[in-house]
Amino acid sequence: MPDNCAMTDSSPDSPPAAPDTPDAVDGPLDFDVVLRGYDRAQVQALLETMQRSIAAPGTPGALSPAEARDRAEFDVVLRGYDRAQVRAAYDRLLERLSAAWAEGGAQQWADPRTWEFEFDRAARGYDPRAATELVDSGLAALREALSGGTDDSAARTAAEALRRGRAALPKTFRGYNTGQVDFAVDTLCAELERAEPAEGQGRV
Repeated sequence: MPDNCAMTDSSPDSPPAAPDTPDAVDGPLDFDVVLRGYDRAQVQALLETMQRSIAAPGTPGALSPAEARDRAEFDVVLRGYDRAQVRAAYDRLLERLSAAWAEGGAQQWADPRTWEFEFDRAARGYDPRAATELVDSGLAALREALSGGTDDSAARTAAEALRRGRAALPKTFRGYNTGQVDFAVDTLCAELERAEPAEGQGRV
């Protein structure tokens, strides 16, 4: 049976902090696989969600810092991720996530009409110009839908166009973090598919 350890794990066979821990904020999650380490699927699920939550705190599916702390517990298994590297990456992500919320990020995302997305650079990611143009088009479509300027079918069509555009995004060296851009597109699509005009701004 695998052990279950929180991020504060201090078991005797826990290795010391590694100096070459992957950059979990700007790049893909890439950790060494060791004889006994954290469950790889559990680590990827939490840290990838934290990466997306940094880009758009307060949106549906995004984690708050408190939720990220509550979920920071992984099984210790054979052929798992290096625990010191995972803890170091988690700490950096939590610091970024806390800063996003402290800067009013959660309040910013309460009203979809005020949304703006920012993305970190990765070693390899989506072409920045193409990704920006795609997300900006989704934001414009969402604001139009919420203002009552389009009908439901137009909003759904815009969501479908976003998904097709995301599938066609080229990738490049030092591009935008793919997980963050994917999260932005998914969030915009979800809002477009349920968009209703703001109060007092009904469709003609």
